[in-house]
Amino acid sequence: MPLFRDLSRREFLRRSAAGAAGLGYFLNGEWVPLEAATGSPRPASPADRVNVAFIGFGIRGNILLEAARKTGLANLVLACDCYQGHLDRAKERTGGQIETNFAQYKKVLDRKDVDAVIVATPDHWHLPIVLDALAAGKDVYIEKPMTHTVEEGPPIIEAVKRYNRVLQVGSQGRSSALQQKAREIVQSGKLGKVTKVIASYNRNSSTGAWNYPIPPDLKNGVNFNWEEWLGRAPKHDFDAERVFRYRKYWDYSGGISTDLFVHLITSIHFILDATMPSSVYAGGGILYRKDGREVPDTLDAVFEYPEGFQVNMGSTFNNASSGGQGMQFLGTEGTLELVGDGMTVASEIHREGYSYSIDSWPKKLQEEFMNMDDHREESDLSARPTKTLDMGSTYREQGLDSVVLHMTEFFQCARSRNPCSEDAVVGHHAAAAGHMVNLSYRSGKKLFWDAASDTLKS
Repeated sequence: MPLFRDLSRREFLRRSAAGAAGLGYFLNGEWVPLEAATGSPRPASPADRVNVAFIGFGIRGNILLEAARKTGLANLVLACDCYQGHLDRAKERTGGQIETNFAQYKKVLDRKDVDAVIVATPDHWHLPIVLDALAAGKDVYIEKPMTHTVEEGPPIIEAVKRYNRVLQVGSQGRSSALQQKAREIVQSGKLGKVTKVIASYNRNSSTGAWNYPIPPDLKNGVNFNWEEWLGRAPKHDFDAERVFRYRKYWDYSGGISTDLFVHLITSIHFILDATMPSSVYAGGGILYRKDGREVPDTLDAVFEYPEGFQVNMGSTFNNASSGGQGMQFLGTEGTLELVGDGMTVASEIHREGYSYSIDSWPKKLQEEFMNMDDHREESDLSARPTKTLDMGSTYREQGLDSVVLHMTEFFQCARSRNPCSEDAVVGHHAAAAGHMVNLSYRSGKKLFWDAASDTLKS
């Protein structure tokens, strides 16, 4: 008997549409439901759910377990981690129902009753675990960034095809109602030609800068396995700082660019229907948080895209007055701004300031010029608004959390065998753009992408 029933495409879409009923946004104070292909369907029976194991059960693993539970589509079978305290917490969260595995992820993959794995380990473990999981016949939900280096993307893409598995990368913002609406507006042409995007993701706290607390009971060789955690990373003496604050070190992470920038890059690619920047140039430094970290606490990058737009992206861990994450899409006819759980759309004002630029001409010549039909309309100070639909509107996120929506899509695809929207190709390009930022920052050079070969130019 199969672990879960195959769904016809008609049934898959019917359940998805039914689940989207609670998803939408507030437009100027009025509720607007979102017509989407993904939503949270009615909870499936235990026999009809996807049997899931978690590999890595730290901060994100805990969040993803709760999201998986809320989808109503998953049986929480097993949790694996190198720290026993994380496994004890998994037991607490599930009332003792979930099984645990201490630092032996390959034994998790040997389990015939596991359909899919959710991978939430440090970045340096992503490639080997994902490849092993796909080869073992498991579907994979992999936390962003999908890769630790640019070169790791193609092997994952190839393995997904070879083993005919489903893979979803976990940069969940693109599943939110607001980003779905933002894409709709931009793709409709209401903003005109988008030529520039300004994006930021700032923080100003010690924990926001990845100085997470270290468990006081941590004892290597007793309740923690350092050798397993280190894996294929360069050899190093046990250091709890590197375990719980791993994003500060190049051996295990890409810092700001592959943590925060990849979220922004994924969203920009989704909203503008872009694939990869043609070039990236970056700069930054450790300007304040001199706590032994190797990665910068302040980083800025300029991306140029072959579709004809540029992205200015920045982050600092030293000031968050801008409100954290934000994106502005600047078009010839309007501006769309996404900040937090809100979105605004404003018309671009077209106004020619001829009085300033022709004031040095003789008065009579000025009058003749202004009376010309071609210029009278352009200089009208009433400022003609352009495409007014949706302009001047304010939207607020409402409905299901984007993590729940993103995981819902993964489980639905695991059951239907349809590909996920944030598949290995999408995940590779978002991570590769982030890696280009780091390579540029560390080399001081502008980096270029070869679209024909889909690789970095040498």
